[in-house]
This record gives sequence, structure tokens and C-alpha cells, in this order.
Amino acid sequence: MAVSVSDWRDEIPAISEYDRIHLNNCSASPLPERGREARRECERVWMEEPNPWETWLAKVNESKERFASLINADPSQIAVLSCATQALAQVASALDYDDRDEVVVSDLEFPTVPQFWYAQERKRGARLRVAESEDGLRVSADAYADAMSDRTSLVCTAHAYSFTGGLMDPKAVADEVHDRGGYLFLDAYQSIGVVPIDVEEQDIDMLTAGTLKFLMGGPGIAFLYVDDDVAAELEPANMGWFSVDDIFGFETEEPEYAPGARRFEMGTPPAPNAYQASAGMSIIQEVGTETIRERVLERTAQLIEGAIDRGFSVRTPLKDAHRGGVVNVQVQSPETAAQRLMDDGICISTRAGGVRFSPHFYTTEADVDTALDALAEHATPP
Repeated sequence: MAVSVSDWRDEIPAISEYDRIHLNNCSASPLPERGREARRECERVWMEEPNPWETWLAKVNESKERFASLINADPSQIAVLSCATQALAQVASALDYDDRDEVVVSDLEFPTVPQFWYAQERKRGARLRVAESEDGLRVSADAYADAMSDRTSLVCTAHAYSFTGGLMDPKAVADEVHDRGGYLFLDAYQSIGVVPIDVEEQDIDMLTAGTLKFLMGGPGIAFLYVDDDVAAELEPANMGWFSVDDIFGFETEEPEYAPGARRFEMGTPPAPNAYQASAGMSIIQEVGTETIRERVLERTAQLIEGAIDRGFSVRTPLKDAHRGGVVNVQVQSPETAAQRLMDDGICISTRAGGVRFSPHFYTTEADVDTALDALAEHATPP
């Protein structure tokens, strides 16, 4: 790591100023100092420049470039949107459910994904199929394959499952759905930044994520990657001035779709949020996803071992290759335990009968030990 962990911790006010132990990156990462400075810069541009649009759009494009670099994509393959659900909506609007009506999800998804596709089932004729986990921690490629058929249009699933931290195998699932003529749409919100992703090598057709979690870039912005060939095949039903070829062709009665992923954009982009998002992603770029992956695996392994040693069980895969950045420790009365931990200055969250710990590259061994000791004091195994 080019800069020491202690130096990075000095850049995070929640740690350096408020003395918190931040283990809640799976829900919301802390605001880095450079993110705070970026917000101020956006305000400066807004106040001082007679027409801030050129500067704002340059920052939006910079955020696309940073996101693209994290997944080995080209910036032209990235659309900017307000949230991951909007990315889902744009892709879904471009699908035809007559001959290929099946959409496969898993039984470990963040609720937005099945909620969204249930609505498509009721309103547009899509049919939802569910790949079921054998262990309640992760879903195998075979389980996804079992849920597919020749009518499968799309597999839409998380890369890392938000409640357990389990990882699926994108390449294996991509091979299965491509054999049936469908697409793989990966929700990488819980993996990007802490698990290396290569959309070319893993043959991913579409991918979405925002910057609120491990990318340290805050809420209100998300990105959609679309493979060039896939983008050329799909036409979203929703158009806005940023999704057309000529964004200033206001007199055009029948506008053409923009080439590449931009056709999935809509109206005015969230320019202020792009400032903070770009700042957060710049940290991930500087530290490096491979380095972050190594450190997060060390800290999650420490959490698992320490929780088990203290009499708790975990709802998280034990194998490094099957685990992202979340450890779910099962406890009685999770909400009560979580509140007591937060009262001690330890930021965590609860899901699926447990307390979720999600470290990052800046998390120290001492942080984890302190959090585990607090857990033993405030919580009881189920």
C-alpha cells in the first residue's frame, strides 16, 4: 500500500475526529475528507461560475472513468443514474417478454431485486424463477443453471449477497445463461471495491453498483455497465435528453438512441453526487482492489474466528474464495445488541438474525478485537 493505514485513517473524519470503529461498509461507508472537500468544490463551482454545466459534466464523466477502471471497462460502456434500481428499470424496459419471459434471481438477493421483478411479473408478463441456495450462505452455479431454461432472458443477481457475505461465480453463471441465449446482469453493490471484477474476463453483460458502500462515495448516484454488443441489441422504453444521440437536438421529432451505454441514461445527471463519488473511488484506485481484497479477507477471517471462539455462530462462508466483505454473527435480539455496540462507538448493522460486520482496508486488527469484545459483552449467542 502506497500510503500507510494510519495515514488513510487520518483522512476519515469518522475515525480521526469522532473516534468511531467503522464496520458498517456494507450499509454506508464513512465520508472521507477528500469527499468532504469535493462537495465544497461543487458548491464553489455552483456559486462562482456563470454557467457551471461544463464543469459539472466533466466531473460526471470523470466518475464514469473511475468506475470503468474498477471493472476493466471503457467509459463509453458506463451510464450514470441515480440508483441501482433505476439501472434495473432501464434494462427491464428494453426486454421483450413474449418469447423469453423468464428472469432468474436467487433466494439471497437484497429485497429490491425480487421486489422489482415481481412488479414486472404482474405488469409486463415477465416470469420470475428463483435459484435456491443449498446452505443459506451462497448460491452455486449449478443452482442458477437448474433455474434456467430456453426461455430465460436474464439472470439478475448479486455478486456478493448482502445478508451473508457469500459470493457467487459470475463466469460460471454467465456461461450457463449464454448457452441458453440470455444475459447476465450482476448487482455488484456489495462487492465492487473489495472483490476484483473484470467484466471482460468474467463475460458479464451488464453490471450495476452505487458508491454508498465500499466505494466510499456516498448515496444518490449509481453506474450501469453494458457490454457494447448488448447495448446495440437493447432499446430502453424510457428516453431522456442524455439517452439520445444528440443531447442538444431539441427540435428532433424522432431522436436516435445514443451509442453504447449512454442510451440507458435519462435526464439531468446527479452532478453534485458525482463529485463525492469520484473522490471516494479515487481512494479505491490508489489503494488498489487487490490490496483491499487481501486486507478484507484477513479482517473477515479474524472476525469469524473471534466470533466462534467467543461462542457465537456465523452465517457467512468460511472459505475465503466464497466470501466477500460481510460477516454475519448470529445473536439473540440483534437490534438490541447492535444499539449497544453503536453506543460504544462501533458502527454495524443487523440483518437475517445477526449483527453484520463489514471491514475495509483501513480496519485494523485492534478494531476487530475491540468490536468482538464488545459483542461478547453486549450480545448472547442464539
